[in-house]
Formats: sequence, C-alpha cells, structure tokens
Amino acid sequence: MPDSHTITVETKPRSFIAARKKILARVYGNDPNYKDSTTPLVSLLLGKRSAFAAHTDRTMLTVYSAVGAPMISAICFVADKMPDVLQVSFFEAVPECDEAVNGFFETIARLAESKRIKRIVVGLEGHVNNGLGFLAEGFDTPASFGSRYNPPYYIDYLEPKATTVRTMVSFEYDLTRGGMEREERAIEHAKKKYTFRTGDFSDLRKEMALYTELNNRCFENHDLYYRRTPDEDYELFKSFGPFLREENFLVALKEGEPIGFLLWYPDFHELMHPGQTIGLTTLLKYRLPGHPISRYKIAEIGVLPKYRGSAVAVGLIHTAMTHALKRGHTRAESGWIFADNDASHRIASRWADNHYKRYKVFEIEEKS
Repeated sequence: MPDSHTITVETKPRSFIAARKKILARVYGNDPNYKDSTTPLVSLLLGKRSAFAAHTDRTMLTVYSAVGAPMISAICFVADKMPDVLQVSFFEAVPECDEAVNGFFETIARLAESKRIKRIVVGLEGHVNNGLGFLAEGFDTPASFGSRYNPPYYIDYLEPKATTVRTMVSFEYDLTRGGMEREERAIEHAKKKYTFRTGDFSDLRKEMALYTELNNRCFENHDLYYRRTPDEDYELFKSFGPFLREENFLVALKEGEPIGFLLWYPDFHELMHPGQTIGLTTLLKYRLPGHPISRYKIAEIGVLPKYRGSAVAVGLIHTAMTHALKRGHTRAESGWIFADNDASHRIASRWADNHYKRYKVFEIEEKS
C-alpha cells in the first residue's frame, strides 16, 4: 500500500532546518560513522543576509508522513551564474519511503518546468566548493570532514531517477609508509622555479579575493563549476575561520605572481562524537593539546592552465605534506575527483595504491 505523504514548501529556514534535524536523527541516530558538519553550512547558505543567498534562488522542500513526521528534505537552488541547472541539494530521506521519493521527484520535475530548466543535478550542494555527490562505496569507514556520508539506500532511491550518473573517487595515503621520495627530482625542480607561501589571514578579505580569483581561473571549464564572488568565499571561510591556520591555504607563485593554490585541513570529525555537530566543543579540542588528529584532507588543488603538467602541483602537495607531518598527521585523503579526469588521477594515484571511496552525482535531463 502506498505511503501517504504531503510535500511542503517551507517558507522559514528555521522550520526547514528543524524538520531536517529530525530526519537526520532517524537516518543516522545509530550510525557510528556519521558526524554532522552540514547543518552549520545549511544554516549559512539559507541566511537572509548571506552573500550566497543574494546570488541564488532557493526552494526548501520537506515531505511529511500522514502523521506529520518529516520523511524527506532538500533545498532546490538555482544560481544566477548557472541558471540552466536546478540543483537538488542536501537531500536526506528516511528508509522505506519509496513512494514518497517518487512524489518528491515529481514535484522537482514540476518545479524545473515552472522555471523552464531542463537539467536537474541531484547532489550539487549550491556550489561544488560546498559539496558534490553521494557516497556510493566506503560505508564502513567514517567520513572525513567535508566529505559526503549517507546510507547505501540513498543510491537505490536516486539512481533509477537519473538519466546520467557520474562517478567520483577519492584516494588515501598512509604517510607512515613513506612520503614523496620518488618525487625528489620534481620537488627540487619545483623549489627552484616556484615559491610556495602560506596564507595571509591578517587581511582575510584580500586573501579570499585571491582564493576566489584562482578558483575561477583554474576551474573555469570544469563541469558543474560556476564563478564565485569574493564575498561568497569570504563568508564561507569566515564561518570556519577559527578552525583554519594560515598553513592550510597554500599559494604557488612564479616570479611573485600566483599561479596555483592548495586548500587542506585536519579531519575535525576525529574530535567529534557520532552525530555531533561541529562547533565550539570541537574547536576547543582542536586548539587545546591532548587531542591529536591523524588524518588531513586535501580539499582543493588548482593550477592555472598554463602551468598544468609542470611541477607546481607536486610542489603544493609536498608543501602541504610537510606542514601536516609537523602537526602529527599520518594519513591523507584527497577530495573527490571525477572518474574520467585522467590528469588528476595521474597526480593523485602516485602515492596511493587504490581508490579510497566512490561517490555518485545524478543528473536528470527533462524532456522537451
């Protein structure tokens, strides 16, 4: 018998977030691998005065059962710089609600039609820098900070809806088994030709303007990327600013001109209890001694097109590894890489034997 449900367009972020938290509790309540680092991000992106909101149309959807229990939640974004894509972001759903999922996607199709949009991307979280995709392999290990985590049945819900499924992979490195000894010649070459500096957070707005410029130039032709504004990146960095050190943002320079960057950070999830939301308790643990973090994540690495294939990427990775080892981190994880991105695979796989986790992003092309 089909499950009875209603679909509500939420008008207040607070109500949407409250309903979403109830869904998170039902989905992940007994999952030791789940840590909540998305709720603060959702709150930031839905803020009335946020720079992100100024450039993005949003529709908050919640599906309720017949007794009023939240079953599904998601935010539909349309960015003014990517107006031909309807993003179904921060999707969460309780188990065994297939009929409600069907009804939800019928609503999504009508919403796309009303906005004259034919391309729907499920798993793009407002911008690729915020998150992309769903976990499809690697459910038995904890998710690092900034990496998507979800139960396997999400893939069963979403894959049949998609007209295109794209796979992404991440890599893991065990630094106790060696660092970059095989790259010594490339590292020495990079040191001679380029310089690598840490971030300058004394003027965060200026530094974030550089970060934005490098992102926009490095990823200009990257699928699903659209140009950011400095205000959006400043807003995001400021919200997580207390967790970041200047060494976490690295810039490569050629004769004083920025030509690439790398963003990395410790896995703050190691300091959090299952289900806990990142916040002051996590920050205090991080800043006070006695709470070591073993893993760090290379969230982003970008090199201007002119310098791709050079030693810039190796120099950035080596600089990050040097800082990470000094902090006592012994494992590294890459961010997601599209499975068909051969150039990035060649770089990432030089220090890892196998893929670590797989992710999938789902696209729905609406018929004319």
